[in-house]
Amino acid sequence: MSGKQEKKLPAGAKPKMGMAAKTSDSKAVVPRGSRGMVPAHGKSGPVDMKKEGGMLVPEGYTVRKIEPAKNYDVESFARAMNPDFAPRLKKLFDPETEAAVEAQKTGIYIGWRCPEFKHDCQRVNKMSKCFCGHLLGEHDKYTGHSVRVPCKQMNCKCKAFAWIPSRAEDVGEFWMQRRRDFEPSTWRAKCRCKHTHEEHDPTGLRRCKSKGCGCGHFDSNFLCAACDKHWEDHETFFETEQMRIEKGLPVGEMYLPFAEMPHLRNIALTGDEADDSRYLALTQGEGSIPQNRQMTGNDAPFNPGGGVSKSGFKPSYD
Repeated sequence: MSGKQEKKLPAGAKPKMGMAAKTSDSKAVVPRGSRGMVPAHGKSGPVDMKKEGGMLVPEGYTVRKIEPAKNYDVESFARAMNPDFAPRLKKLFDPETEAAVEAQKTGIYIGWRCPEFKHDCQRVNKMSKCFCGHLLGEHDKYTGHSVRVPCKQMNCKCKAFAWIPSRAEDVGEFWMQRRRDFEPSTWRAKCRCKHTHEEHDPTGLRRCKSKGCGCGHFDSNFLCAACDKHWEDHETFFETEQMRIEKGLPVGEMYLPFAEMPHLRNIALTGDEADDSRYLALTQGEGSIPQNRQMTGNDAPFNPGGGVSKSGFKPSYD
């Protein structure tokens, strides 16, 4: 016979694929020599490509350019990664800024920190949330000497205000805001048992109230964004200016967020690092905050809507 005899393969062996089959089964994103299109698996045709910034990008997609940080520090990296750095920073620190201003006006400093710290992890104001689920303004009256401020809402057993994070960003979960279905008002701090603080008793060991849950005490599944310690390692303190001075804690204008960094302090106050108008108004302008004011009472009516009360503030002095 003139033709070549076919070589028999052992049972179960597969014949080798030809060169044509090999090239057609390539896993390359863009076939060599074809810079304009990418195979669209499962679709009728290839995806058109465009060149943007020296890179091939599928049509319909955008490239987010990340500017390199000018310096190797946290602030520079934050600015490089966030074009809207100033407004985001202001929004993040708005509650603490208002707490600092309120503290200077009333003379009552409310801070959340570990007992051994010389700084507050969180400045607390009347809109801050308690473990029981109610706001500080919904609790009983307090002074700079208060130790336990009970809740005055009907059927609430809370005997002492204890600050709890009320925003995902308070515990460093900034990515939550980027979820399409995330609703900030529904976020709650949780225990390791997966139930929220509102599902635990507000007193004693703070046992879980959820049916069938054997959790004997609230064990936070998050860390403090300021010190990386657990919620239960912290306490809420009500103090006068003099008490804080004796403890070596910041008071007055030094209690403002970023007090040592004027440009960030201005952003926290006004949203513009070059605008120090509010800072000057607080420290030097007409009606500025008096230094070393020692007030220990707060009779200002609470407005849950967050608006400014028109009834006036009636402080009581030491």
